[in-house]
Amino acid sequence: MSDMDTEPDKLVITKKTLPWGWIISGLLVLVIIVGLSLKAVEGTFTYYVTTPEFVDHRANYEGKHIKIAGRVKVGSLQHQETTYNFIVELEGRELPVVYRGLAPDTFKEGVDVVVEGRATANEVFQADTLMAKCASKYEAGGLPALEQQQRKL
Repeated sequence: MSDMDTEPDKLVITKKTLPWGWIISGLLVLVIIVGLSLKAVEGTFTYYVTTPEFVDHRANYEGKHIKIAGRVKVGSLQHQETTYNFIVELEGRELPVVYRGLAPDTFKEGVDVVVEGRATANEVFQADTLMAKCASKYEAGGLPALEQQQRKL
């Protein structure tokens, strides 16, 4: 008999351990990536509210970048060079706004606007973007007579 026949087969069982160091490191990297992604995306969110919503719930929007829709109150527009002071109103609620920059050609009293920026502590909204609704001549059915005639041709 040979040595192989006399010794029974030995089954070697080894306990496999998980590489906990790699798993913990991978989870840590994943948490950091998700955290940084959420922080980066957080700055891109902009709330969009009407003037009454903002005025009635101002504390909810404090410190947040926000867009506010309303209408420029007739008689409130004052400007000097590229600084515009005006009141945005809607449904009887008013919000004083200061905007520094170039205003669109369609910006005037009585026009619908959307201002984008942050509320300041002194109750004045500091706008860094100003968008005015286009005049009716750009809307369907609001074309001047000459342009309507040309469309029929």
